[in-house]
Amino acid sequence: MLSLSDFQTLRRAYSAYEDLSLDEAMERIGNPSEDALVAYALSQMSNPDRNARVLMLRCLRHQRGEDAMRGVLAGLQDDTRRVCAVAIQACQHFLAYPAIATRLEAIARDTSLKRKLRARALSMLAGNEGRHAGDVSPASYVVLNRLMAEEEYRFSILFGLVRLDSAPRIRQLLEDFARSGDPREGDMARRALAGERVIHIDAYTSDSALRQRITQTCDIASGRMFYWLPAAGILAKALAPN
Repeated sequence: MLSLSDFQTLRRAYSAYEDLSLDEAMERIGNPSEDALVAYALSQMSNPDRNARVLMLRCLRHQRGEDAMRGVLAGLQDDTRRVCAVAIQACQHFLAYPAIATRLEAIARDTSLKRKLRARALSMLAGNEGRHAGDVSPASYVVLNRLMAEEEYRFSILFGLVRLDSAPRIRQLLEDFARSGDPREGDMARRALAGERVIHIDAYTSDSALRQRITQTCDIASGRMFYWLPAAGILAKALAPN
């Protein structure tokens, strides 16, 4: 019989800051099936303790399938801001579900919510939050097209897309921005379509020499933390020592 304590153990295994492996954690809690884990998490999404709901979402983000998606969706619909924020972070593997994409859209549009929460929802749709690999999902693509028709969302969407690797639906969205009458939008989109992409400098914290090389040779994309990296194949030459 699973318990909250078991999920606390599982959460430790998912953390990058703990030395407990997932295999060890699963053995400690009796090696339950994925279905059993998801079923218990779903049962706890109505727990009045918000910390229990947060714990479930931190574990559901590592699961797959429609049942796990329903748990994440419940979190996105939660009235408690902290629970909703964690649910947004848990969406990375569930963006193919239209219910998730449309709920993220609703959060992004909800002016009664904190700006930071709305921005996170939009960022998750555009691929920035969580930095998911591959193309944006068909469901996200539909929602992003709707949001791009409104000025207040356009730059946030574009800034997420230019941080992603090229893929068919991403390119289609960028091509729309490239045709924009806004010079800044058009320039950013064309650079991304040509193979450049934007990175956060903290991604290179472990390599101080490369970090310094980027800040010295690459164009600033935003502030002092985001830089344009050259297209693949050029990067090695551009960042090589003189």
